[in-house]
Amino acid sequence: MSRSTLVFLVVGSLSGLWIFSAKPATAQTGAPRVLTFMESIKGNEEVELRWPVALAAASAEEIAVADAFGPRLLRFRRIGVSWQLDHSLELPGAPVDVIHDGERWVVSMRQGKGLVAFEGPEMLQRPLPLPRNVIPGPLTVFPNGDLLVYDYTGHRVLRLSAEGTLISEAPIVGTVAALAATAAGGFLAAVAAEGSVLSFDANGELSATWDLPASDQIPAWPVGLAVEPGGDIVVVDRHTGRLLVLDATGKVVGLGSRTGWEPGLLLYPAGLARLPNGQFLVADEGNGRAQVFRRID
Repeated sequence: MSRSTLVFLVVGSLSGLWIFSAKPATAQTGAPRVLTFMESIKGNEEVELRWPVALAAASAEEIAVADAFGPRLLRFRRIGVSWQLDHSLELPGAPVDVIHDGERWVVSMRQGKGLVAFEGPEMLQRPLPLPRNVIPGPLTVFPNGDLLVYDYTGHRVLRLSAEGTLISEAPIVGTVAALAATAAGGFLAAVAAEGSVLSFDANGELSATWDLPASDQIPAWPVGLAVEPGGDIVVVDRHTGRLLVLDATGKVVGLGSRTGWEPGLLLYPAGLARLPNGQFLVADEGNGRAQVFRRID
């Protein structure tokens, strides 16, 4: 099959049926393809990724994937030219998101399990306090270690100290699917149902709303964000398997990947993380794997 051939897939969504086209993303918006596939990560014969929903990087050689099958937290290390499973542990609840704050892994969980830190080489568990009635969702971390947590109950984004003390809060309209801190001290929030990315300044004030383009009449559904040091923003679109690169004004300047099953294609991606070496890690939920991409521009 040529790259220009159209392959239509009918799949279920929260609001009914969507018809997906596997046409290359570059043909959909005119933006250049600037991200290319590097490798897949699946685990080993004893412990495989099944339902990856979130992931994070501690370094260019150490990552963790939150797997809803189990549920489990799987830690991988880069050994030679491949990623090797280093540690697997059960989670006390279904994971929503995972971050690394420079010293430890922090996971937000459903079923009233809150925030849990996993510390040290053995990843010992320690619950983190939260303000009263908060149900934590997506997470991100600032360079100083402060945590940013979306509260499903209050529809707000909370800035917490590393030990869970409330510093500030920002109300937000819509349910947030992903967060990312910016170099200016603000943050970005992906509102999946609106197909948009919201930009907030360091005071927690909304400064811009960027509506993401549809693909073949399929609305964007952003579920992962990563900010580049130069200010570009990478977004993963769950509905179409696209990776979109935005500039600092929210304009789409590059694309990568599309819907599919082969290596380098994404099926219902669920999360995104940037490695310190500039590569990007995607939770490819529908294919039961994590995939690594890099920029080629």
